[in-house]
Amino acid sequence: MLGRHFVVHSQLSVGRSGAMAYQNKLLLRQGENDMACGHHCVLMALMLLGQVSRDALYESDLDTRLMEVSAMGQALYFSGCSSAAIREQFAPFSEQLQCRQLRRNVEARTVAALESDHVCLVRFTSPCYSHWVLAVGVMYADGKPHSLLVLDPLMDGVPLTPWNALMEHWGSKKLRNTNARWSEKATVDKVVQVGLRSRRGTAIALA
Repeated sequence: MLGRHFVVHSQLSVGRSGAMAYQNKLLLRQGENDMACGHHCVLMALMLLGQVSRDALYESDLDTRLMEVSAMGQALYFSGCSSAAIREQFAPFSEQLQCRQLRRNVEARTVAALESDHVCLVRFTSPCYSHWVLAVGVMYADGKPHSLLVLDPLMDGVPLTPWNALMEHWGSKKLRNTNARWSEKATVDKVVQVGLRSRRGTAIALA
């Protein structure tokens, strides 16, 4: 059927504050003066993939694996994450998760990963800055991938919507990062795919 339709991760749901996973708010916000977007995307991915709960992030006695992730994230809080640093933060969960950087046919493989119930951490560059976002789904227009549905830790959640930004015109030179506050030209720098080792599922279509 032509027109627009959306597919999202099977564990993604929605509440009044926006994206939810396992009945907990999913979006994590970074500060305006830090460079912790990548670390926040790692934590959101871990929550959506069922490896940690939101409550666990605030416990005084952290799980050993989460302590490792937090320590790496804190070390990079004001300097930002490379793709290697992103992969290192998933390493404590390597028995449960598979993680790899996409290097060839990146745009098509990103869509395929999202369709298979994985998530993708996408780093893009705009005219003013570089930034990581977490892709959780795909918007199709007339049967073709048009936009990635992303959670951007720099932006507020959108009520009753399981994403808060778009990577529009995905796979074309017209790529734009679009959110409730602005829309800007962008180029993709890196994509890191993460998913469960135990199964390769299927993303769900939104009604």
